[in-house]
Amino acid sequence: MAAVSPSAALESEPDPAVAVDPATASVAEPGDRVSVQHSPASTTADGSPLSPADPYQVIRINLTDDGDARWSIETRFLITDDEDETVFEEYAAEVAAGNRDVGYESTQFDAVVADVAASSGREMRIEDDGWDQPRIEEPEDEYDDDVRIGVISYSFTWTEFSRVDENRIYFDDTLQADNGSWLDLGDGQRLVIESPSGYFLETPTDLEWDGPHEFEEGELDIIFVQGSGPAGLSLEYLLAGLIIVLVGGFVLYRVWQSADEERLPDWLPASAPSSAESSSSASTPTDSGGGQTVPDDRADGDLAGPSSTSIEFNEEIDDDVDPELLSDEERVLRMLKQNGGRMKQANIVKETGWSNAKVSQLLSQMDDDESIEKLRIGRENLITLPEVDPTEID
Repeated sequence: MAAVSPSAALESEPDPAVAVDPATASVAEPGDRVSVQHSPASTTADGSPLSPADPYQVIRINLTDDGDARWSIETRFLITDDEDETVFEEYAAEVAAGNRDVGYESTQFDAVVADVAASSGREMRIEDDGWDQPRIEEPEDEYDDDVRIGVISYSFTWTEFSRVDENRIYFDDTLQADNGSWLDLGDGQRLVIESPSGYFLETPTDLEWDGPHEFEEGELDIIFVQGSGPAGLSLEYLLAGLIIVLVGGFVLYRVWQSADEERLPDWLPASAPSSAESSSSASTPTDSGGGQTVPDDRADGDLAGPSSTSIEFNEEIDDDVDPELLSDEERVLRMLKQNGGRMKQANIVKETGWSNAKVSQLLSQMDDDESIEKLRIGRENLITLPEVDPTEID
């Protein structure tokens, strides 16, 4: 089994709006390399093309815990104004209706699936293929503030794509051939492999590659391992324990607050004195009946409060909770709480190790659900919890 070169030329005339690589317009034969590369070139009303984003195509393989894989082939366009948006929406509707031949068909994988199934001994098939709902999203890279990304996506499920052995998923034989991988990346393409929910990476490898790239033998030997214990049951116990800790901590705080003030250090009063008490304590009667002013050291900086009022998010976080047992949304909320209720989107990508596209889609959904708030600051997105003031930026 060999690979399909993404640089082969198309003999038939391509769609005037989309230049298609030949491999995307024909069925792969056993032993071929497969490419899903095409050059997006939708045209505006005046004939000028919509510019492709960078990368212009993302091949996303989302693994599931039963060994199946959901493939999504995303083609991405730059949208700079209302006219571009209209052209993109019209073009996406034409593609979804089958009126534009862009060469995305699951049949181009049929020969490869049959070949891989024979060599692996697993029953494989392609199912649930079709066009996803087109979308327009905020860019992750450094574009101008008015630039957005239009995405059309073709998806299908490849059954028995990975090997499952107890609590491990092996991504090591489906994309491999005798002389390397049968899938090459062309210039402007990106491959992203997404782990199943509740699994983490066991092998030291990347999960994202940019083209042009030819995979070497063994480069795609990847193993995912499941988090310890039954995820659902463990998470319930952990959440119950967290609630007990929070309630117990609050009760202890109230008991401590109501304790005798003499137990507190002299420089940390339990409550501020009233104006009358402050006035009386500021003077001491003299023998002549007059008042002698006594300096109050507590008026110095040790007791000075904050110079400005600001609300900071403060909640106790149980660091003993295994992040792999949390859902993606819970992990993001936990990270925000650990960072004062606000983080830059780029830092969320860095700390989770997820792809930019996955984080962007997840945060957009959480923003729609009002569990977070997104604020565009320059070329960066600031993510905050709803109760945190996003204007209070460190």
